[in-house]
Amino acid sequence: MRPAFLSGVAPMRVTVRIDAESPGPAVPDDFAGLGFERGPLNPGNHGVAGYLFRPDNDSLVTLFRNLGLRNLRLGGGSVDNMFPAGADGDFTGIDNLFGFARAAGVRIIYTLRMHNPSTNPIRDLESVDAQVAGHIWRHHRDNLASFAIGNEPDWHAFHTYAGHPNDPAIYEEISGVPGSAYSSYLARWRTLAAVVTNAAPGAPLSGPDTGAYGPITWTPSPDAGVAWTQRFAGDERAGGRITDVTQHLYVGGDPGKTTAAQAISNMLSAEWVNGTEVGTQPAQTTYTPYPWFFSSHLAAVAAAGQPYRLTESNDYLGGVPGASNAFASALWALDYLHWWAAHGAAGVNFHNKQWLYTDTIVPDPAPNGARYMTTPKGYGIKAFNQGSAGQCRPVAIDNADGVNLTAYCVGAASEDYVTVINKTHGAQAADADVTIIPRGVGRPSAQLMTLTSEPPGDPAQASATFGGATITGDTTWNGTWTALAESRPGIGLSVKAATAAVVRIRYQG
Repeated sequence: MRPAFLSGVAPMRVTVRIDAESPGPAVPDDFAGLGFERGPLNPGNHGVAGYLFRPDNDSLVTLFRNLGLRNLRLGGGSVDNMFPAGADGDFTGIDNLFGFARAAGVRIIYTLRMHNPSTNPIRDLESVDAQVAGHIWRHHRDNLASFAIGNEPDWHAFHTYAGHPNDPAIYEEISGVPGSAYSSYLARWRTLAAVVTNAAPGAPLSGPDTGAYGPITWTPSPDAGVAWTQRFAGDERAGGRITDVTQHLYVGGDPGKTTAAQAISNMLSAEWVNGTEVGTQPAQTTYTPYPWFFSSHLAAVAAAGQPYRLTESNDYLGGVPGASNAFASALWALDYLHWWAAHGAAGVNFHNKQWLYTDTIVPDPAPNGARYMTTPKGYGIKAFNQGSAGQCRPVAIDNADGVNLTAYCVGAASEDYVTVINKTHGAQAADADVTIIPRGVGRPSAQLMTLTSEPPGDPAQASATFGGATITGDTTWNGTWTALAESRPGIGLSVKAATAAVVRIRYQG
C-alpha cells in the first residue's frame, strides 16, 4: 500500500502571475529572528554548560549564520519575574550575549524589567534599568536593535485590582477590566523610558510587547474598544523614540489535547492564512487567523507609517510534539514569514524558550559535546531568507482546482524570488503543476531550491533538506540552485505535496 502522502491524486494546475506595477513593502534584512527568555544570561541555565550566548559557542554561532538569523530578542515573561542581569554589577552574561551577537551577525532587542510587585519588589528599579541600559549603550550599541521595557503588560495578572495586590504603579481603574490599566501602564512606561534614555542618550526603544488578543484588554474609547498596541502606537508616535511597535501572537493558542495529526492539519490549513474571525478547530482549540489579527491590532499602526514587529510568536503555546517540531512547522514558518512581510511587518521573532516543542534551535542529542541543531522550523526560516531580498510584489494565483497552496514574490530591479508552498498532505495530498508568469522586463532565466521533508512529502517527519542540503552547526550550509528549463508561456515546475519551492528569476537584456 502506498502511504497517504504519496497518494495517486492527479497533479493540480496552478498559475502564479507576478504583479510588476504594484511593489509592496521592502523586507528588512533582519526580518527573521528568534526570541529567548531572560534565563540564558545566567550560567548553567536549563542544563547548558556555562553561558548559552557567548562568542566562542561555535555551534550556535554557525547555526545562526547558516539560518540567516539577524535579530535576537531577549525577553519573555521571565524578564519580569527574575532578578535583572547586571543589577549586581556583574555584566558577564550581558557582555557574553553581545559578544555572541557580534560573532553571529545579529542585533539584540534587550528587554528591561518593568513589573515590580509590592511583594518582594526590586529596590530602586529605575536605577537598576538605567545601570543596565547605560552599560549596554556604552559598550555594545552597534549590536543593539532596541531596548524594550516589560513583557505582556496587558495581561490581567500583571495588574493591581480588587483583591489582587501586585505592581502598585499599574492598576485597573475598573477592577476586572484589564484594558482599564492602560493609562497607569503608559505613565509607568514613560517614567522608565525617560530613565533609560537618560542613561543611554539616543538609544532606540520598542514596545509595548503586548500578549493578549481579545476586547477585554482593549482600552475604552467613545465608540468602541481600541487594541492596547494601537493605543500605545498612537500615544508614542510623536515622540520619535519607538523604532518598532511590538506585539505577540501564538496562532493556535493553548493546544490542549490536540494530537500531532490534528495540529499538522491546523498549521497547514487555509483557515489560519485566510480567516477573518477567530475560530475553532479539532480538539476545540481556538486559533487566531492572520487577517483578523492584522485588521484588529496592527493595520492602523501600519497605516500610520509606524514599523511593527511580532517579537514573540509561534504556532502553539508550548507546542505539540510531532507537529511543532516536525516538517509541518517548516512549511508553516515559511508561509507565516511571507504573509507578515507582505503586510508590512518589520520582522518576526519565533520564541525559543528552553526547551519546548516549538523551538527552532535545540541541543543536539548526539554525544558530541555542547552542540546545537535546528528543528525543521529552521529550514522554513532559511527558505524565507533565501527568497526575501527586495520588495514584496503581489501575485495573482489562478487555482481553479482549489489546491491548498500559497505563493509569494519578493524582488528587485532585475531579479524576483517566487515562493510556492504546497500544503496538501495525507488523503488530500496532490502535486501542483505550477506555471509562473514573470514580469515582462527582459528574458528570464530561473533556478530552483526545494524545501522538503526526508523522506519527501510527509509533514510529520522530523528531518528536512533545503536546496538538497542539511543545515548544521558544524559546517557552512551548501544548498544549491537547480536550473529550470525554459517553457512557454512562463516558468514551469512541479511542487510536490507537502513541499515548498523557492524560484529565483533573473532578467537579462
